[in-house]
Amino acid sequence: MKIQEQLEIFLPTYNRKRFLANTLAQLTAPESPVRGCRMTILNNASTDGTKELLEEYTARFPNIKVIHHSKNIGGNANIARCYELATAPFVWTVCDDDSFRWDSWHEIQEALESDQYDIMLTSTTQLRGTNDIAKIIRQLTFVPAGIFRTKFITGTVLINMYNNVPNLFPHLALSCEIINKKGSIFLPQRDIIADTSLAVGDIDNCLKGTEKTTYTPQSAREMFWTPGFFNSLQLLEDEKLRTYVKNHLGRHGFFGYLIGAFRQNYIKYHSSKINVRLMINNMNLWQRFQFFWVRVFLRITTFFRRKK
Repeated sequence: MKIQEQLEIFLPTYNRKRFLANTLAQLTAPESPVRGCRMTILNNASTDGTKELLEEYTARFPNIKVIHHSKNIGGNANIARCYELATAPFVWTVCDDDSFRWDSWHEIQEALESDQYDIMLTSTTQLRGTNDIAKIIRQLTFVPAGIFRTKFITGTVLINMYNNVPNLFPHLALSCEIINKKGSIFLPQRDIIADTSLAVGDIDNCLKGTEKTTYTPQSAREMFWTPGFFNSLQLLEDEKLRTYVKNHLGRHGFFGYLIGAFRQNYIKYHSSKINVRLMINNMNLWQRFQFFWVRVFLRITTFFRRKK
């Protein structure tokens, strides 16, 4: 089966014309192995000239389709729509600021042709050289990190995706479904996605352009990576696996991960009380104990830093 028949690409975007132009140029370049694949761009009511840019591309490439939303439905809902609309055997949702290393694509091509895998990773930066399932699931929080077999996108999975929109990671519903069904995962030797610096859990960008109304819970606006990820892990059916993933998030286990996460998101941990409580509810007793002492430790160190 030709790659044009195997793989479908989706790209959600909102007001990122400058980045989008670079990503589209790479996807459609003569050296791009996916140049002939069906591509659907979901434009989330952009107002910065994105529509005009996309009209140029649809005029040049008949395999590119654009869906212009009349209203901004939010970045995470737009991501969920990508999977809802997928019809090819495999789907790859990419971001509007991605850069690609096409010289590494042959690994993905061989994995597609083998028809042995249900998830093919395109980025492995979070794995740190391991094939640990906790690191794989963490990697899959990055939207374009996975190419997925679409037969797993059932009505239940789509409902779970939309329900998980406030937790930042609607696409993890599909990752967890495949893992629940013991699907096979391909890990490449080299990454296809060149840079993930703008990737994980950008809630500001996801909500950009939406209005603050009573219909958008404050907890959703204050959501950040750690509680969003912890809540998303409830999509894993195996309780032991959920615990394992939480305990192996970082290089130095759960305690080490929390220290780093607290330092990075110190203000959010103290301002987003609803989300932190939800996260604690999804911890076991030992994880709650560690969480308590991390908060005590960082409050003490913060106190002495201020004294200086």
